[in-house]
Amino acid sequence: MFDLRWPLMCLLTVFFLSGAGGQPGNGVAMAADRTERVSFAPGRSSRTVNGSISGRDGIDYVVRVRAGQRLAAVLRTNNPSNYINIKPLGSDSALFIGSTSGNLGDVIVPSSGDYVVEVYLMRNAARRGERADFSLKIEVTGGGPAPVQPDFADGLQGGPDFWEVANVSAGDRLNVRSQPSAQSRIIARLRNGTVLRNLGCRTTGPTRWCRVERPDGSAAGWAAGRFLIESGG
Repeated sequence: MFDLRWPLMCLLTVFFLSGAGGQPGNGVAMAADRTERVSFAPGRSSRTVNGSISGRDGIDYVVRVRAGQRLAAVLRTNNPSNYINIKPLGSDSALFIGSTSGNLGDVIVPSSGDYVVEVYLMRNAARRGERADFSLKIEVTGGGPAPVQPDFADGLQGGPDFWEVANVSAGDRLNVRSQPSAQSRIIARLRNGTVLRNLGCRTTGPTRWCRVERPDGSAAGWAAGRFLIESGG
């Protein structure tokens, strides 16, 4: 008589290793998250928090955002298996998945409410009990009415006076283009750390583009917003 126990055990093993019950197959650990509410100081649109996680323990940073605002999060960490997700509070559907898109999340939120920036370790690192020490910058900008301006009439208002180029791959440069399109002419290529004046941003398709220029007025054009963070001064 054929014994079904061994095939059944194999199926159960595959079921659990594939991440069933969580996000199947993406290697994300099922974290026992703790929750921290993030608020901003008066007159500020961003805040940086420092923390650490280990094993399956993660942290959910909760921030209130209005519909149409930009929610950005930048993670700096000493563990390459440490990532972030961005999602509405109480939802399993992520607007940004760090394990596939990197550690610079930049989304325009579809509705007002609480959103979560989830800090976690990938499953293999969590199983090994690894630790990550991190710095997380969370920024919320835009969402107000757009007054007509001579140089930019329909942007997402708000945000800092100056951006800093960040999170461009080592050895690469950020392309500044003549128009808010990946097919338009490149007019400058800038290193990480370059400071740029913020002339306003707009969303074209899935991409948020920002009109920028150097403080001396040169290199004026459009850059992808996911590579721009608020300048520290």
